[in-house]
Amino acid sequence: MRKQRSINHDLLEALGKAYTARAKLFHNGISASQIDLLIAEIDAIDADDLDWSVASLNISQTALQRVDDTGGQPHQVFAHPEILRKHPHLVAYYRNMATISKKGIGQLVLNTARYEDRTSSTMDPDNAARLCRAVNTIISGVIDSMPEYEIALSRKAIYAEIGTELQGTWNNFIGQGASKAVERVIADHIDANDLGAPNGKRTYKLNNGWSIVFAPEPDVAFFDSEGVKQIAIEIKGSLDVAGAQTRYGEAKKSFQKQISENPRCHTVYLASCFTDAVLEQIQADGQVREWFNLTSILYDDEERAHFLQRLFHIVNTPSK
Repeated sequence: MRKQRSINHDLLEALGKAYTARAKLFHNGISASQIDLLIAEIDAIDADDLDWSVASLNISQTALQRVDDTGGQPHQVFAHPEILRKHPHLVAYYRNMATISKKGIGQLVLNTARYEDRTSSTMDPDNAARLCRAVNTIISGVIDSMPEYEIALSRKAIYAEIGTELQGTWNNFIGQGASKAVERVIADHIDANDLGAPNGKRTYKLNNGWSIVFAPEPDVAFFDSEGVKQIAIEIKGSLDVAGAQTRYGEAKKSFQKQISENPRCHTVYLASCFTDAVLEQIQADGQVREWFNLTSILYDDEERAHFLQRLFHIVNTPSK
């Protein structure tokens, strides 16, 4: 009989909060893109006088004909320099239709951020031509490879590309962005309670003489007024269960170093994923003084308050 897998309720709760946060990110991101307004603006353009036979547009004749066969208009699919010169923000529509990320279009042609956020209201003719050639080459290639192409399919691809970029934003947050999120939590607490002030890049000086430094190892370090490291925090934002033990192993090495420097150093492990095996290791190793669920701290007011209370209780309690 197959052994039933035990349920880690802390993990399930953290996952629920994390994916709720992810859903909010996607909904807000789609809303902020205003892609529905861009589509309406594209459809309202009178493009009858535009010349689509120009070879420099990089549109294949078969792709152009297929768009016409579907009852669509060329400018609903292909970018034209005249449109981008008059409406440079519409590069967002064509870039997403070609499923090129902002980083990708920057590598291929140029950075389009100033046009997409409407900082620049005009576009240089050369830039417009270069952008059109890049996106049209890709879109033509897609259309020519699909016997039953419809414009609606390209417009669905727009949402897929936006979703891909939002997933990248989410991955960055739970990975490299996790330490920055914790820094914001601690910095906001310091500011709200008038406990100190910034003292250089990613460094804070507290009123009682302590200092807080955000750096690669440990991710967060609290030094007392004598310069002794009293608190060391390691942060692991990934929700990947398979790599939970590996991530803890990395944190453990850092904690061993901190404890060797100061045996009384209060080590804190912040992670989004705690498996039963990791919790057993934490208990057995004795390297971690306290551990907290990172996702809960970021999205649960009560958990965040408890975490901050524990940290700053140590700050306010002289070490012996």
